[in-house]
Amino acid sequence: MTAVRTSKVFLGRQPAAVDSAFAILETVARLGPGVTTRTLIETLQMPRATTYRLVRHLVEQGYLVRGPGLMLGPRVHALLQAAHGEDGPAAPDVHLTR
Repeated sequence: MTAVRTSKVFLGRQPAAVDSAFAILETVARLGPGVTTRTLIETLQMPRATTYRLVRHLVEQGYLVRGPGLMLGPRVHALLQAAHGEDGPAAPDVHLTR
């Protein structure tokens, strides 16, 4: 069973943090590989500290990867494959932490 790792940082404002994380993922998908965190801050008009914290968490969890800029990571691709019923590499196994 795969559990999602959470961070204490998100517990107080979890619904808003989840919305913000999805907004980041959607923006990276829309703008394409190489988008910078600065571009995310400007595009989403999100506080700088929040954006950096969420991007760091999404990278740690495999939803984003850093290269020259940011791009969608293997966990997003695993979700897409699962949604289409395709076999592919499984997402990394992560455990719930608090």
